[in-house]
Order: sequence, then C-alpha cells, then structure tokens
Amino acid sequence: MKIILKLIILILPASFILMFFLLLTEDDSIIGADYRQFALPQFNLEELDGSSFITSSDLGDTYIINVWASWCITCRVEHPYLMSLNKKGIPVIGLNYKDEENDALEWLSKFGNPYKKIIHDYKGTLALDLGVTGAPETFLVNNGKIIAHYQGEINESIWSQVFIPVIKEKELF
Repeated sequence: MKIILKLIILILPASFILMFFLLLTEDDSIIGADYRQFALPQFNLEELDGSSFITSSDLGDTYIINVWASWCITCRVEHPYLMSLNKKGIPVIGLNYKDEENDALEWLSKFGNPYKKIIHDYKGTLALDLGVTGAPETFLVNNGKIIAHYQGEINESIWSQVFIPVIKEKELF
C-alpha cells in the first residue's frame, strides 16, 4: 500500500506538470497576425499623384491594403512579393504612410508599382484609425470589413499561413 501511495504522489504531480507544459507551449498563432474583424474606417484622402480623392467606397469588395513608405527598408524587401500578388490578380491598394509624394513616386518609378490605387496618408490619419504601428502592415478587406491583418513583411510563407486560410474559408478572389 505504501508503494502505491508513493507512486500516486510522484505520478500525479508529474502528470499535471506535463499537461500544463504541453498546453502552455502549444501555440498555433503567428506573431504579427490578427484576425479580429472590424469595419474599415471611413476616409477621404488624396491619391498619391494628387489627381483625385479616394474614399473607402471607391476600393471595391475584396482587396488588400498594404501600408508602405519610401523610407521603409522592410517595404523594399517585401515589394517583389507584392508585385507577384498583383500579377496573380490580387487587388493591392497602397497606403503610402507619412511619406513625401515625390519620394514615393520616385520609389515606385524605380521598383515598379504593384498597387491598383495608392492612398497618400501624409499625416497618418487613416493609418492611425487602422491601428497601424509602423510600415509595412497588410490588411485583408472584404465588403468593408477588415478580416485579417499582419504587422510586418508579407512573403510567400506569411501569405500562405495568414491570408490564404481566410481567403479559402470565405471563398475570396
């Protein structure tokens, strides 16, 4: 009887420790990904080239918004991937964040333009309303709602892990 009691005293706490360890270390989330849904803020901002104004209703039903700037080094790294998304027919809206118009236009001239439209958010008001903490950040928008958000560089791995599951679930694009 003493042996059984000793085994129970040893095995029971060890089982709880193992269970809590497994539960606490199991993490399927991706750092930087956010799936909270909220309405796209209403806005009326100029296009980057100053040709007209863009409102939230001018952008279509389903698209991604990519926050970028010419001064952003990581934006330069992710830029080729955005060009590939554009070639695949994914509508990419650029949100030029706290950037000089001439610098941004020169940057696009040098590296190419993956954007269907570019919103010039010189003061960062729309970015602030979206909860942007820096560039780059990317939002998946469907019918006026943000349904996925990623802080950081978009690449094949992030696109596949963060955005593709939502796109497939909601049958977008």
